[in-house]
Amino acid sequence: MKRILILLCSFLVLSAAVGCFKRPPVKLENSGSSVIVHVETLGEYPTTVRRVQISNATSGKVILELQAENGTPQIYNFRLSAGENSTRIADPEHGSYRVVEPSGKKTFTLEAGVRYRLSIWGNGWPSSEAEVKF
Repeated sequence: MKRILILLCSFLVLSAAVGCFKRPPVKLENSGSSVIVHVETLGEYPTTVRRVQISNATSGKVILELQAENGTPQIYNFRLSAGENSTRIADPEHGSYRVVEPSGKKTFTLEAGVRYRLSIWGNGWPSSEAEVKF
């Protein structure tokens, strides 16, 4: 009985540790002058996304940052386009996001020919990274 309890505890600790290092899935789909960012799990289930950040890949300047505000936001995908974009790019099934950057604005601009770094955090510590250019 003691052995079974030790094995069960070890399994629970290992499962929790692996979850802390899990990155959300990210797949980019080019669609004309825009990019659809897919974060679906197994291609059809929403994924928990706690933070989204878009920064200029050269300067590091943050263009957009969304952070989970209420609940556990789960999303399938969102679209980014060259030009003006709404800060409400992600429409979560559950929970909500608050706009950290650009503070107090409803839109942000992505320029053609500029490389951007997209970082997405799920439940774990590390982020998934992708590069976007229009």
